[in-house]
Amino acid sequence: MTALMSLHALLGLALLLMVPALALVGIGGFFRPLPPWFYAFLRGVAWVAILQVALGFALFLAGFRPKEGLHLLYGLLLAAGLHYLGGLEPGGWFYRGLKDPPKRPELFVALGLLFCVGLVLRVYLTGR
Repeated sequence: MTALMSLHALLGLALLLMVPALALVGIGGFFRPLPPWFYAFLRGVAWVAILQVALGFALFLAGFRPKEGLHLLYGLLLAAGLHYLGGLEPGGWFYRGLKDPPKRPELFVALGLLFCVGLVLRVYLTGR
């Protein structure tokens, strides 16, 4: 179980570094389209968050509890938010599924990533 806890902590630290970095680059979406490599990296970070959530719930079921129960909710919201933001790439799975897709999805991605920065900070601070 110590290995799972260490991996959970390591992935959390990686997310704490990668999500703000993505948001900094994503701010450029207010002014111009974001490059395809950005969305690929965003989807990769989303999968890291999904793995983080799966490990967190495995630890929860094994009897390890976070300091605050909201830690689980914040982590789940972060993983879901990153997953949907990664799908907003023009031609992406979420973009294609929208009835009226936005002409400039980069604006929503930039705003969503700023929200995700707040979520990743809340996840980190409620889990310690």
